[in-house]
Amino acid sequence: MPVSGLPDVRPTRAVIDLGALCENVALVQRAVGGAGVCAVVKADAYGHGAVPVARALEASGACAALAVSLVEEGVALRDAGLALPILVMGPAQAGGHAELVARELTPVVSDPGALDDLAAVGRRRGRAVPIHLKVDTGMGRLGIPWAELGPLVSRVLASGALDLDGICTHFASADLPDLAAAASVTGDQLDCFDRALAAARAAGAAPRLLHAANSAAAFRFPAARFDMVRPGIAIYGNGPVAPPVQVGSLRQVMQLESEVAQIRDIATGQAVSYGGLWRAERPSRIAVVPVGYADGFPRRLTGSADALVGVTGLAHDARVGDAVVLLGAQGDQSISAAELAERAGLTEYEITCGISRRVPRTYR
Repeated sequence: MPVSGLPDVRPTRAVIDLGALCENVALVQRAVGGAGVCAVVKADAYGHGAVPVARALEASGACAALAVSLVEEGVALRDAGLALPILVMGPAQAGGHAELVARELTPVVSDPGALDDLAAVGRRRGRAVPIHLKVDTGMGRLGIPWAELGPLVSRVLASGALDLDGICTHFASADLPDLAAAASVTGDQLDCFDRALAAARAAGAAPRLLHAANSAAAFRFPAARFDMVRPGIAIYGNGPVAPPVQVGSLRQVMQLESEVAQIRDIATGQAVSYGGLWRAERPSRIAVVPVGYADGFPRRLTGSADALVGVTGLAHDARVGDAVVLLGAQGDQSISAAELAERAGLTEYEITCGISRRVPRTYR
């Protein structure tokens, strides 16, 4: 970020294409038919900048809600003037229940212990607190065991201070490369969710919203769409898709750019950088680009990363000041987050979330 009002001197920056973001959300919306879209903007919108991203999504009118992981993330969006419903999906709400309710954030409850605190807030304000209950159907992480949902619903309804607005779950394997394996695991989770919903309804629940699908499930499994889907990685242009959406239909939203800072001529056999992991097999010319691990460009990419420099279709000798793309497109060539992730042994989430705050974000 700029320091003390100085302009950005180093040319390295992450360019966020808000038009591509909104096109991706519209594509998701078309793919899921009548289901609403709850855009996931946790983790600073996966490194893209939560406030600018959320503002663009709200202005587009394509989203029914936003989802974050932390109360603090929801408060930051409210402080920025966002009016869309905001679900707080994470468990770290203890001590923040009053603030959560005051900011009109909707807690997704995965721990029955939170119900008493939320009910107390509802009684103090004289109005029931809307909540969503999260069911563990096989993720084995956050959530209420499905067999316990019926009694818990009875407890919620009896409190008089809680409004059961929604019931949800989360899929563990919807994005597996093996579609058959993904379908098998996700199908089992859907069966479990159906049993949980039957128990909840038998206890008197009539939730307004049912939601389960992450990005992969939203595209791949129509039965998982329910009333609303929760795409995260897809709206930023990454992750698996499935017919009728074609591979390549999503547009990558983040581009990591810089410029050539120095040109060096080196002799045969000369090593470059830490550990001498790359050594010139012939007299070579190298370009130095001011980007490194502190910017979130994984050091483990040493020796395997690509860069786009002067992609014009013509022979090109790099010069100081030439534009360099490390993630994104230049001319008719591109480098995707998936490519970087595969080479670095990471996930696409880690690539965009990892771009550090010292890299300025610019928006178009």
